[in-house]
Amino acid sequence: MKSLFNVNCIVVLVLCLSNAFASDTNMDNQTEKAIPQVSASAQPHVTSNYSHSGRIVNGKAADIASFPYIVGLRVKNVCVCGASVITYWHALTAAHCVYFNQNISEITLHGGSASLSKGGIVFYASKIVIHPLFNVETADYDAAIIQVKNSFQGYKKIARIPLQNAEVPSNTLCCVAGWGYNGQTYPDNLQYAALLAISQRQCSEAWFGLTTPENICAQRGKNGDLCAGDSGGPLVCNGKLTGVTSYGGEGCRSELPSVFTKITAPAIRLFIKTYAGI
Repeated sequence: MKSLFNVNCIVVLVLCLSNAFASDTNMDNQTEKAIPQVSASAQPHVTSNYSHSGRIVNGKAADIASFPYIVGLRVKNVCVCGASVITYWHALTAAHCVYFNQNISEITLHGGSASLSKGGIVFYASKIVIHPLFNVETADYDAAIIQVKNSFQGYKKIARIPLQNAEVPSNTLCCVAGWGYNGQTYPDNLQYAALLAISQRQCSEAWFGLTTPENICAQRGKNGDLCAGDSGGPLVCNGKLTGVTSYGGEGCRSELPSVFTKITAPAIRLFIKTYAGI
């Protein structure tokens, strides 16, 4: 069953499968390799029937310096989704995160801290643009851009992330991060984990043809327990923003891969170019 992630201030989707890798040691090595190399000091030049279930399980504690592009999207000061900084004035998120509340006076982005409760900077929305083809019933074209009043530029712990510009092969090691459920509680500190990209064909077959060319999918393995993280957050492959968390299987034992809005899909890339200028 198709299931859009519910909103509990987790920045990204993580699939938690107990058999993802051959051993705990190998898992640690794979996860470490997946961390994208983006720093605030050297910022890249960047010219129906679904629900949201959100939690990161068995993630590893992260420093915001490793994920300076991650921001929490809050509505009336309640964190509901994640987003990624793509220019000094724009963040990319999922359309369904803001579809039901587009009142810019109630929307803020919080970044620059690995802690949910301490530190960080508040950025105020000045404009919200939802992809014109977004379908709330099917989650097609699930992308939105938030423009901010106060620039992301000039903060040591905030950086833009470059957009993916190439197709990502199956089994590419990717990375997700967020403040997700660790099996017992919701940690205050940012967590991260590794995912493997799968092919369009594999994803379409798993979802009985429901996915589209505007999607990219990822999972932790073929068997075992999984949970899905929060909407709007980034899927990062080879150090570039490759997807925006859209939907996944319902419940933590779903064997379905999780689905992201694909950055390189022409209709998504044109949308970003038109409204963010990159």
